[in-house]
Amino acid sequence: MKNLRIFFQILLMLFLIPCLIYAEKTHLETCYKEDKNNKKNGEPVPLGNFSLPTSQQPGPLVSFGQNILDKGQAQIFLFADAFIGKNSYLTDIFPSVLYGITDDLYFFFSVPFSPGNKDRDNHSSGLEDIFAQLEYTFYLKNSSHSVDQATIVANVTFPSGSVSKIPPTGFGSNSFFIGATFNHMEINWFFFTSPGAILTTSKHGTKFGNQFLYEFALGRNISSPPGWIFAWMVELDGLYSWKNKFHGISDPNSGGNIIYITPSIWISSKRLILQFGPGYPIIQHLFGNQSKKFLSFDFNLGITF
Repeated sequence: MKNLRIFFQILLMLFLIPCLIYAEKTHLETCYKEDKNNKKNGEPVPLGNFSLPTSQQPGPLVSFGQNILDKGQAQIFLFADAFIGKNSYLTDIFPSVLYGITDDLYFFFSVPFSPGNKDRDNHSSGLEDIFAQLEYTFYLKNSSHSVDQATIVANVTFPSGSVSKIPPTGFGSNSFFIGATFNHMEINWFFFTSPGAILTTSKHGTKFGNQFLYEFALGRNISSPPGWIFAWMVELDGLYSWKNKFHGISDPNSGGNIIYITPSIWISSKRLILQFGPGYPIIQHLFGNQSKKFLSFDFNLGITF
């Protein structure tokens, strides 16, 4: 009941804040005169969230997608997370590269591995499932004070991890992801939402449950020195998982629904991206007997070329 009350309080907050965004937007329109070139090209004025190129503007920490950059541009990332629970923990490190194939199509490749996992008396570590991803911008609308952008995201994972380890470090077979994102960014405020699904495949009677992701975030630019963007962000990331099957038999101690709230800080310059924050599960309904998670820590470092 307490977690449900917190969840509804967050929904109320997310309902009220857009009113503040609209009021501030009206104020900005009266305070800033459009630059002639910006007006002609329909580009936002270079202030706040738009003071740096698209690749350096605030984006998600733990939500998927929105890996946007210009044609021929490249970025390397080092993302790390840790999920801590009672008698359990999971850790991941994701070295990744992002490349702009065109101004609208982007390629992302990651080779994740785990330094160490624990579930009660069991321990594991090692290479996880690598994946290759494409993201395409199919909608883009610019004005002097805002940008609306929508993308479609698809990836495939390869079974480089291990399903026999406990906890497992992979699905044991290929899996596929399909999702979409929508981002609205203004000079100070921004929000995005992103639904998606992970579709797993079976091998030798083993199949991890399909997963449905539902995500939303809200953030705001804060006072920053010239050449930098500082921002705060709050993400709500939901994950519903169906039950796993081993040897064709459904595992009653798998699957469920969990929603994390993750506040984070964004810092970027023309070449550097730094983002970090903790996460807390406000809703955690797990099927059967599973170790619950108490807290997560997330960190991302990016360099643009």
